Amino acid sequence: MLTTPPALYRIGAVSKISGVPVPTLRIWQTRYKAFSPATSQGQHRLYNDEDLHKAALLKTLTGQGHGIRLIAGLNNAQLQQLLNTSMDMGRAAQQRMAMGAPMASSTTPGWGVVGHTLAERLRSSTFDALRGGQTLPIEQVAGDLNEAQNGHLQAPLDVLLVSVNSLNDEAAEKIKSISQRLAVRLTVVLYGFGQKNALAHLSRASCRVYRNTLDDGALAEIIQSARAPLLAPARSWADHSQPIPERQFSDAVLQRVANIPSQVLCECPRHVAELIAQLGRFEDYSRDCLNQSPKDKELHAQLNTMAATARALLEDALRMVAAHEGISLQDLS
Repeated sequence: MLTTPPALYRIGAVSKISGVPVPTLRIWQTRYKAFSPATSQGQHRLYNDEDLHKAALLKTLTGQGHGIRLIAGLNNAQLQQLLNTSMDMGRAAQQRMAMGAPMASSTTPGWGVVGHTLAERLRSSTFDALRGGQTLPIEQVAGDLNEAQNGHLQAPLDVLLVSVNSLNDEAAEKIKSISQRLAVRLTVVLYGFGQKNALAHLSRASCRVYRNTLDDGALAEIIQSARAPLLAPARSWADHSQPIPERQFSDAVLQRVANIPSQVLCECPRHVAELIAQLGRFEDYSRDCLNQSPKDKELHAQLNTMAATARALLEDALRMVAAHEGISLQDLS
């Protein structure tokens, strides 16, 4: 009979071997239930080989930007599958770069923070532990909105984080003005008390507005959502300067993904896989029309280009969904 491996490691040993700080391991265990260690007679928590392997996997995946809240409950096989998918995405990104496709910049500007208390909280060791030891790229800090307006924050900045106790129309207008001046990708506003008109004003300006929270885990989720997308910006279908990538997934892979029960995102994997398959078939169909109808050559060439580009975009979407749900996209045939 198969038996559970004996618990052999104390938390300090797990930390040293896996590279995960002890405070982080404690938070992953108590807050997110990532581990269920045994307890010795001396009330010491003891971890087994599976726990040790899981700690290493979680360290790698959170370092890639995966939220610990979403992956802590996965078993080691699912975590390994998610890691394999992330590696597949990295190889695909390298292929796109070799083909001359646009890639996300490796020199993304840092973040700016309005509010010393928020900046200290985000820079604290406790908050770093929640993010798997991954430090936020905070480069500039202003004490309040007036300081931010008066030049304490300067472009370039990628994300602007603003903390205000009272969010009224005047504060909303200042936040909008500062965001426009800095040309940030995203503005996140945390407020204590807010007026309905001010909240609506910032929402219309594409700011993300949240009631300030004392829960570090909830704040970590807000900050995680503000990170830049892992994938390069989508190409326009009208951009014919770059070749359209070849198909990335076989029909067998798409069929397998379509039949996998979803764990997190409803039926998104199935729907995306079916759309890719349909677009691939239409891509072939429009190419046949191109060969059979010389009179309508230009029309069918455009249709084929649009279908192929849409298929390539949805392949990127499938990689995102698969990475989120831990689905392997390797061809098993």
